[in-house]
Amino acid sequence: MGLLHVGCIIQVVFTRRQELLQGEAVRTTLVSTYTHPVALGLRYVSSYLKAGGHDVEFVCMSSKRDTAKPDYSEPLLEDFVERLRDADLIGLSLMTNSFHRACLLTQRIHEARIKAPIIWGGTHPTVAPDESLEVADIICVGEGEQPMRQLVERLEADKDPTDIPSLGFRADGPFGNTGTIRNPITPLEDNLDSYPFPDWDLAAQWVANKDSLVPARFDNLRKALDTLRMETARGCPYHCTFCNNTALQNLYTGRGKWVRLRSVDNVLAEIRHAVARFPKIRAVNFVDDLFLVRREEVIEEFAAKYNQQVRLPLQLDAFPNTVTERKVRALAKVPIELISMGIESASEDTLRNIYRRPTAPKRIAAAIDTLKRHRVRTEYHYIVSNPYEPEENVIETMRFIATHHKGPSVLKVFPLMFYPGTPLYQRARADGLIGPRDGAIYDYMGTGALQLAKHDYLAIWLRVVLKLRNVAVPSWLAHRVVDFATNKWVRKVIDRKWFCPTVFVSYQIARKVWRNFIYQPFVRPWLYLRRRPRAVPPQAVAPEMPA
Repeated sequence: MGLLHVGCIIQVVFTRRQELLQGEAVRTTLVSTYTHPVALGLRYVSSYLKAGGHDVEFVCMSSKRDTAKPDYSEPLLEDFVERLRDADLIGLSLMTNSFHRACLLTQRIHEARIKAPIIWGGTHPTVAPDESLEVADIICVGEGEQPMRQLVERLEADKDPTDIPSLGFRADGPFGNTGTIRNPITPLEDNLDSYPFPDWDLAAQWVANKDSLVPARFDNLRKALDTLRMETARGCPYHCTFCNNTALQNLYTGRGKWVRLRSVDNVLAEIRHAVARFPKIRAVNFVDDLFLVRREEVIEEFAAKYNQQVRLPLQLDAFPNTVTERKVRALAKVPIELISMGIESASEDTLRNIYRRPTAPKRIAAAIDTLKRHRVRTEYHYIVSNPYEPEENVIETMRFIATHHKGPSVLKVFPLMFYPGTPLYQRARADGLIGPRDGAIYDYMGTGALQLAKHDYLAIWLRVVLKLRNVAVPSWLAHRVVDFATNKWVRKVIDRKWFCPTVFVSYQIARKVWRNFIYQPFVRPWLYLRRRPRAVPPQAVAPEMPA
């Protein structure tokens, strides 16, 4: 027998022994139900599983448009089911506005008689666990890295997983439990730097095309990597009544430090790693609201290192209370592309007593002035059509806009949504304003046409005043518009049932004309020609990913 043949036999025996020692590997398929293929939380789970030596495949069931409806073609669904046939565990990540999409995908998996347990994770199973357990075999409540790894390890060891913290199991499910099981939540991981970077290894990732799943590439991810989305912190110290963060914070009471920040060096290392892998990344976006919660000297350290190591256009969100002169002065030296700030309301009564949001209007005005003074491009968010907000409070916000808003900025005006688990949702349920579901959240994305379709009379005029100030209409003239819109004789004439639908239809027509006959043929080509590729500095080399 030749030495080569003997070597092969030894290698086969050794490999088989290792497999027996380790147990049978569990093949996990993670599925994003979101219309956009970023799915940052699910990518953290994927990388955490891979760091533990587990086999993971990643499927993005995305769309070409933002819709809460499951708009998958039949051939695509058939290909999706075939992709999952060899999976031992299937994980779906969803928010409330992708609930219908997750339900359809779960139904098709069951109809195909695929035996793998189905676990739902993400925001919706966290805030609506009972509803989710009516569909899924397992749910993950809260942060999913550690519970998912424990689940995979239990399945590989052929051990009962039904006592794993943060997981819930439906009655009469695949694990033999006759009753529903809801385990206590896992304590929070304090050191975010210990987590590996989100999984952007496209080699084992698939993305939905029109009629099939195709291998993920930089250019078929709906620009998910054109701008690198990143999480620099977890948790939020505030308790806004309309925000899911409050529901999550209540869940984790006594389970560890809620607000956790990644170090500056760890954040920059992720950017360098991503840019080295995908040199076409054009900009960086910090998706959390808390980047500016860091101390002023830390922001200055970040700005200096960012300019030295990265220097790509940067987008980030800010809370008014965290905006200071020193922080903005430091960031103004960075190629800031956009700073987004939620104002929501400029009425002290609404902010304090309805939203429980600790932002005095004077502080909001100071933040606007600071950002404007440093010539930072800004985006501002307002919430309107709140049934609990008195009209005089809305008018107060309109006056604030007429006085303090200084354009041009990107403007977003959202109708109030009652997200499951939030204090305002619970209040609206108790008052009978909504049923178990606020249908708009389940059935729509909360963007585009819905932003205007749910507006009431004053919300439309608030939007008008905001637009006027954004195009440099003088403050005094904006105030006269407020006077006109709130005049009792004017309201008697136009504040009627026909007013809002008429404005909505007119807006839709104007929007289509702008997109199809002005933006697409003229503005978009001009913007494309203006864009210049940015060279990646020599410092942007890929470091080792953290363990």
